[in-house]
Amino acid sequence: MTSPPDGPPFARTVCACDECRRGCHEQPGSLAAGELEQIAAYLARPVAAVLAKFWASPGALVGNRATGEVFRVGTITPRLAGGRCVFLSADDRCTIHAVAPYGCRMYDSHMQADEAQRRSQWLVRSQQSPAYQSLRRTLAPAASYRPTSF
Repeated sequence: MTSPPDGPPFARTVCACDECRRGCHEQPGSLAAGELEQIAAYLARPVAAVLAKFWASPGALVGNRATGEVFRVGTITPRLAGGRCVFLSADDRCTIHAVAPYGCRMYDSHMQADEAQRRSQWLVRSQQSPAYQSLRRTLAPAASYRPTSF
């Protein structure tokens, strides 16, 4: 899976308040194209071993303003185990924080809706890549899915 030609044109968010970390227990953020390989390299583990920590979520419901079409773009998200992201340590710290999925590192719960929308548009374009969707089809479906909106 390769990343989009241009990486995200956004700065990483920095808030780590309880409200922003709630997603770690409810619905961890989704990967953008190319991030699985970055996480595997960071963990010094084979991609296949790291892939087992993810599942196929139904994904984002998106709309095309020009046509009015509404459709889903399936996503890849970290699994939940015991009501928490599989990448959380015992003390609720992200063990992959440096390479956290786009959906974790590029949003916070205090973000203005227009900024969240811009970031979401970039992410959805990334997730529509044939390689991303092909990889997603190899994963087990998410056992729980609680999408949030900004």
